[in-house]
Amino acid sequence: MDPKILKGGQDGYGGGFVFKELEHLKIFLCKKDSSNVLAQLLKDSPNLRVLEISHMKDHGDDVLNCMVSWNEPSRVPECLLSSLQLFKWSQYFGRRQDREIAVYLLKNARHLKTATILADTMEFGVPKLNMVKELTLSSRTSSTCELVFVEWHHVVADESLSEDSSA
Repeated sequence: MDPKILKGGQDGYGGGFVFKELEHLKIFLCKKDSSNVLAQLLKDSPNLRVLEISHMKDHGDDVLNCMVSWNEPSRVPECLLSSLQLFKWSQYFGRRQDREIAVYLLKNARHLKTATILADTMEFGVPKLNMVKELTLSSRTSSTCELVFVEWHHVVADESLSEDSSA
């Protein structure tokens, strides 16, 4: 099956659908309202088992300005109470809004087996130790949840260095 792309905001996905068959969601955060789209998708995907969060590559200032705030859902989504088992966040920057989402998921996902955080400790100057402390000290509903923390650095290749230097 081909992946489907949903766009949030005024012209795109705003809820009202129920994705009963959706078990694996990969969402790229790149707009101010993307955290609200995430909350709505969690609500509308009662059988979600795998959640992957990442940031859109090469998306200009959106990476720096995305997700102004996380609006915690008023009710815990069904998938967090009954089915979510794996959570992976690539390009986790440790910003306040990132932490709020990660802590919310850890706190409410009752059947979570593994939460993997690939943290970019260089992008926003958040020390690795602080990231690890904040997430490991946060409460988790699932007593069997393994928190895996991997330090990752986004490296931009300089094409001028790849030219043949033997000339």
